[in-house]
Amino acid sequence: MATQLLADGARVLVVGDDSDVPAADEIVAGARGAVSWAGVVDLPDLAPLLSLADLVLGNDSGPRHLAAAVGAPTVGVFWVGNAINAAPLGRQRHRVQVSWTTHCPVCGVDATQVGWTAPRCEHDVTFVGDVRVSTVLDDVRAVLASTR
Repeated sequence: MATQLLADGARVLVVGDDSDVPAADEIVAGARGAVSWAGVVDLPDLAPLLSLADLVLGNDSGPRHLAAAVGAPTVGVFWVGNAINAAPLGRQRHRVQVSWTTHCPVCGVDATQVGWTAPRCEHDVTFVGDVRVSTVLDDVRAVLASTR
């Protein structure tokens, strides 16, 4: 994703907390020209930084929600259970890609019932892996084009 956006002429800045540094370093290593401020920018400084962004791409996370709150256009990747409660409405300034994975890819536990009739499983795996990079990239390009 970062490589494609850089090729389009975008500037790519990766943010996150200390736990995100390894992933951010991997992104920057694979996308020459991307910059990581993961583990560098704290929450009070993140809001003004995000307000300057032409677009914020992220998962269903604090930084993506904060970006929307300060007026930055966003593209977000959400699990269906969270999209229902927390995804932005409308498509001009905010786009949402939803994963419809409802069962743990490892053990099959129905994640829609965790906390109701099923215990949380022990697997720390992604539930948004079925969201296609190409559709996210299409949304990023569309939002950038509509907000410029």
